[in-house]
Amino acid sequence: MGNTNANSNAPPSPGRWTNSGQDAASKQIHIRTDQANGFYFTGELLTGSVEIPVTYFQSYLNNKNHRKAPNTLIHQLLSNDIVIELVGDAIYSAEVDAAADSDGHSQHQVNVCRQRCFVTLNQDSERQSTPSTNQNETSFDQTTTTTPVARSSDIQTSALPTAIKGTFQLQIPDDLPPSLLNNRPPSVSYTLELNLSSSRYRYQILLVLSSKGPIPHPMTNVELNNNAINQHNIHLQASTTKRFYRPGEQILVRLNYLNPHQRLIRSITVTLIQFYRVHNDQYRLQLDGKEWTFDLATMSPQREWIGETLLQLPYQPLQASYSNQSVGTTQRIECELDYRILIELNEKKGDDIHLLLPSILVTYQKGT
Repeated sequence: MGNTNANSNAPPSPGRWTNSGQDAASKQIHIRTDQANGFYFTGELLTGSVEIPVTYFQSYLNNKNHRKAPNTLIHQLLSNDIVIELVGDAIYSAEVDAAADSDGHSQHQVNVCRQRCFVTLNQDSERQSTPSTNQNETSFDQTTTTTPVARSSDIQTSALPTAIKGTFQLQIPDDLPPSLLNNRPPSVSYTLELNLSSSRYRYQILLVLSSKGPIPHPMTNVELNNNAINQHNIHLQASTTKRFYRPGEQILVRLNYLNPHQRLIRSITVTLIQFYRVHNDQYRLQLDGKEWTFDLATMSPQREWIGETLLQLPYQPLQASYSNQSVGTTQRIECELDYRILIELNEKKGDDIHLLLPSILVTYQKGT
């Protein structure tokens, strides 16, 4: 039968908040969403809250040129609309003239989403003599410089709320491409950004988006199979029992080969791959894999071999399959995400076989 090796890699799972390398002063504005892990389906309604400490307005409250009462001044600063915006950007690399950079590629960024909503400020704000903090709560990403923390003597905290609070609801558009969190192109990222008219900074948190995937149907949820023959008449066959799978589910793969000339076979490998294409730039991630190795010194070549294995799909958050679609707000590009199973037969001193099964479909939808 041979020896079996298994390996698996889960998709990247970044931290919920993009606030690395920041001090306490730069974390004073809080943006929270109803899903703590930041994972949302396209088409969903996202709800959240915003909290702006009074210390954020320190530079205005300490300005002696202002003769208005602190509460009046803060109300004036917040009189303009506070905007929350969902921003999505796709980055891909394209081949250009070799003189463009060291490897002859250039990077392109395309905006795929800009969806706005307004923050509704609460009428009653919490009043305390000193601002309170909660060490278990994480907050925003200030993208440039930080704001000094006010001393209690600088602000009349006894007469002011400790924080200005508000809520928001944002409808995530349908048909957005799923997130691809990658430290190099290609990538697709989404951030939820708070824009204050009194500040030139944007405060943002990271979101992970996925479609719900295609709806399974008995007529299309059929066995997937493929086969190939090399020049030495080795016939490799492989199949899965169905086409639709949910995150966390196992995929049964059956395979066999016919070897009429009893050629020496070194190994057979089965690999589950996540494949993402942004324009013409491709990303591949191995999710799971199994390998059979055959000891050529002690085993006689087999005329026929049969094997099966279970490949493991990661659990949520895992992006559902996304069929090839054209996306973009000002420029249109194509994106697609699918899951593929690759089988490789390695022959000693011969012609290796590379067999690719039709793509499986990963979905969060229930069957009809």
